[in-house]
Amino acid sequence: MSRHVAPHRWADAFAGKLDDSERALMDRHAESCAACQRTRTRIAGASDSYGSIRTQPGPELPWDSVRARVHWAVSKEKRAQSQPAGPPGRRVPNLVWGVLAATAAGALALVTPPSPPSRPAAPVAHVTSPVAPPAPVVAAPPPAAIAGLVIRVAGSGARDVMIDGVRPDDLFARHLGAGTVIATGEGRVDVQFGDASAFALGPRSTLELRRFDSSMIELVIDGTIDLEVAHRAAGQRLVVVAGEHTVEVRGTQFRVSREQAGTTVSCRHGLVAVRDGSAAQVEVGTARRIQLAPGAAVSSDQIVPLSVDELASLASATPIRVPLWNIDALVVGSAPLEITTVGPRDVRVDGVELGLAPLSVRVMPGRHTVESADSAGRYRRVGWVDVAVPSAGSKPARLEVPAEVPRTAGVAERRRQLREGIDQARLARCTRSIAKAGLTGTYVQVELAVDASGAVGFLNVIDTDLPSATASCVREVLADVRFRQGAPATWREKLDL
Repeated sequence: MSRHVAPHRWADAFAGKLDDSERALMDRHAESCAACQRTRTRIAGASDSYGSIRTQPGPELPWDSVRARVHWAVSKEKRAQSQPAGPPGRRVPNLVWGVLAATAAGALALVTPPSPPSRPAAPVAHVTSPVAPPAPVVAAPPPAAIAGLVIRVAGSGARDVMIDGVRPDDLFARHLGAGTVIATGEGRVDVQFGDASAFALGPRSTLELRRFDSSMIELVIDGTIDLEVAHRAAGQRLVVVAGEHTVEVRGTQFRVSREQAGTTVSCRHGLVAVRDGSAAQVEVGTARRIQLAPGAAVSSDQIVPLSVDELASLASATPIRVPLWNIDALVVGSAPLEITTVGPRDVRVDGVELGLAPLSVRVMPGRHTVESADSAGRYRRVGWVDVAVPSAGSKPARLEVPAEVPRTAGVAERRRQLREGIDQARLARCTRSIAKAGLTGTYVQVELAVDASGAVGFLNVIDTDLPSATASCVREVLADVRFRQGAPATWREKLDL
């Protein structure tokens, strides 16, 4: 053999493709040729390595070489299917041996001198898109705080109500918010905190506004509280905590009374849920009540119907509300009206029953008619009162309701003394301005009481069509009338002016 053996011939020899005589001839040549001997050694090593590749699993390639992995798996599958049956030494497919030959050629090329290094490629600039910063996480806004206003104080008057341990002079101007503690003596106080939501704190009771916002209202009661609550929106809660028992509502009128003997929950209309310390719960519906001893677990067996008298008591205890709720406008645009009585008397203002006087109630500026109930339960007008827009340091408007005095036989004599004692000149001066304006045919109706000594017990203007200033002037003229001793009398007198 006059020339070197080609590398692929060595590969064919190791693959068993050549007969023994040609293989022996190539081996004899390699013994005398150092170059072919080196080539035979490299091809033999490569043949041994590639012979084991066929049985190895696919290599672990990075995610961007999926095509190579698929190609490897498919090629392996094809090799397994196309492998011919025969002696173990001849089961390697031709494609693999072609690859081995090419690899051997590459290995042979490694011994050749390396080519001069090529000039490095110019770097390629990569433009990356700016990454937008993550959107800031916006925290949910806290629930809005709400506040209440005093609408009525019944019983001993505003001085009988304590706010945070003091008796404020500006009770009707105060905003009552979260953390406020209200305490009562012998009277009761009504507080409104929404269009149709209010509570009335009963006598000798204490209430803490533990939480007072648009999401949660939590009231802690020691005593008695009557509530009328508008329907709660989704996510809104109102609970009353009475010791170990909790009352939660959605929209209803009910009463919670916590005393030493236990806690009583009475529902006039709607539905309330009552829970104990173990989270057991029962629902108390319309005209039902439940009474719980201290530490007792709640049970539906404890719910009983309300009697007619109990329902009437709940109705009379309905908290007073103003029809148009705007807390800021009410603080600057409304004022308290004080109504005093000799002994407890039921009163009405502008036809609205307010319960037993004495009391103070929030009204809008203007003229208001006051009525009181007599011993027979009939309401009789006792006067009217003008309420001005509140100002700094101004005193609240006030009206005295006289005690009910039985009529006597001396009414005719006292009426004659009244008409004879009127100073007609002063009376004419009172009405001069309206007479010049052409306003005639006016009147004023008063109610007064005169005792046996001739002293005037009370004198109230109960009806008139005169302007406020003119009516006040006429009343002063009538108040200066002097009566002689005689029979006591109480009557109403209408004077045409």
